[in-house]
Amino acid sequence: MAIKDNYKNIDDSFATGFENNSHKELVYRHKTLDNQLGRQDIRLEMNRRLITEIEDFNKSSSKQTWEMINLTKYIIGLTIVMLFGLGIQIGLILFS
Repeated sequence: MAIKDNYKNIDDSFATGFENNSHKELVYRHKTLDNQLGRQDIRLEMNRRLITEIEDFNKSSSKQTWEMINLTKYIIGLTIVMLFGLGIQIGLILFS
């Protein structure tokens, strides 16, 4: 049973103020900040970035999967053609 994407229903579109910071800056601020609300904003921004990266990875891996499936189909087709050609050659050798 697949898990539904319930995280997409969460409306967290408010600005945290950390959108322009690098990943390293976020981690450093999260470690050094004493303010719980600030840490929650940093966690929210990190989760947003992680979700985006996972979605991008899933799209690219799905595309690569379909490319591999198509390549496999072509290889199967070429193998069948080669076997058919081999059968013809063997037939010509035996019956000539």
